[in-house]
This record gives sequence, structure tokens and C-alpha cells, in this order.
Amino acid sequence: MKTLLYCSLLLLTLSCKKTQSDVVDPKHDTVLAEYPDWYTFKAPVDKDIQGVWGNRDKTLLISTRYLLFRSTDQGKNWQQVHQQSIAMFGVVQNGDTLFTMNGLASQTVKVSSESPQFLITADNYSLDDGQTWQPYRGRNRLLTEMPAPGTIDKRLLVNPVVTTTGDNYKINRVFLDGPTATTGNFETPGVVTATGRRIDLPQLHQLKSLYLDEQQRLYIAGTDAVCGRGNSGEAFSFCNSKQGRGVVYISKHPLP
Repeated sequence: MKTLLYCSLLLLTLSCKKTQSDVVDPKHDTVLAEYPDWYTFKAPVDKDIQGVWGNRDKTLLISTRYLLFRSTDQGKNWQQVHQQSIAMFGVVQNGDTLFTMNGLASQTVKVSSESPQFLITADNYSLDDGQTWQPYRGRNRLLTEMPAPGTIDKRLLVNPVVTTTGDNYKINRVFLDGPTATTGNFETPGVVTATGRRIDLPQLHQLKSLYLDEQQRLYIAGTDAVCGRGNSGEAFSFCNSKQGRGVVYISKHPLP
């Protein structure tokens, strides 16, 4: 029995060391904790961040696809609060209840040719600010059915997001085949407004989703910074991790 216990502890130790070695020493991390216009926080595991919910000054929840983490100290420390085999793309609040959403959908708007991305299909719920989760068996149409075109609830949107004043912010896709290209390989240097105003982040990331808190601060979720861009025969690589350890940028000021 002791031998089995020692082996288990050894395997756990080796596993922890392997996980930690996938991310560089924080002292040499190229992504800073703060920039003139942004705060950042990082995933506690070497996985990208699919979705973010909450408020930097209160409670934060992040999904690294199959794991859900919670922080109450501005992302300095994280507690894993849920794990599942079906991907989680984000969290939605309805009343006093939080829901994990396991689907990501898009609809093409005929008038503008835009394809907004939004969360669908609730599969777990929490009544204690994300500390514990239970399977969801309800039939709320907002949480379980595909919305009709043009009727998407703003709480479900992850790209673009719409402010209380009606301003629209979406992930900026810059296609590598030229300024007129609309398909093919692209990079995501930041966000762009409906009027074309471009807001680039301090570093290049593979951006996944957007979120607005109740103060109308913008949260931008994605991967680690990209160093090797895969162009001209260059190998693709992340700056500080092997698998793209997630990063979230938070605007210091509410969006206009």
C-alpha cells in the first residue's frame, strides 16, 4: 500500500513539473500584467481561454474549454470549479443564475453579411456565484434553443459585443492574402468598431471571444502571445508556452 502511495505521489509530482515546464518563468513572460489602457490576467493551465465572465473587481470565471476556473482576486489565483468532457465556450447570467454554455454558433445577417458568434445550449448552472455547478435540465428558450435571425440576446454574443449605447466591437481579422481578402489565413491584432476604428493590443494573440461587464469594460480572451507567426517558412510558436496558455485583456475604462 505504501509503495502504491509513493508511486502515486511521484507521478503527481512529475505531472506537475511537466505542466509547469510548458510555461516560461513569470519573470520572463512577454505579456505584462498591466499596460496603459489594459489589465491582463492569464490562465492557470497551458490552455487557451475560450470565454470569460464576471467582473475584475469581484468574481471572474474563465473556460479553457473543458475546465472552468474561478478567481476573486483579479486573476492572481484560480480555483478549478468544474470539469466536463463536453467543451464549454463561455458562461451566461440569467437573473441570479449562471450557466455554462457548450455550443458556439453563428448566423449570417443578410443586410450586412456579418456573422455574429453567440453561445448556445446551457448544460450546467450555479446559484452561488460560480462556486459549485449542477446539470441543467430546464427548458428556458434563451438557454436551450437557437434564436431566430436578428433576435440574439446581447448576453449570448461573444463576437461582436454591443454596448448599452449600441456601439459594436468585434475581433479584427486581418487576412494575410492582402487588404481585399475575405478568406484564408488571418491574424487577430485586436478589435475594430462598427465605424472602422481599430484598437490593436500590445501583442499579437489568437483571439477567441469578447465580453462586456456591467461597467461596460471590454474583456478580450484568447491565447498566449504569438512569436513565431508561421510566415515564409517560419515555424509557428507562442512566446511563453507550448500550447497557448490563455490571456485576457481588460480595458481600464468603460467603452464610449
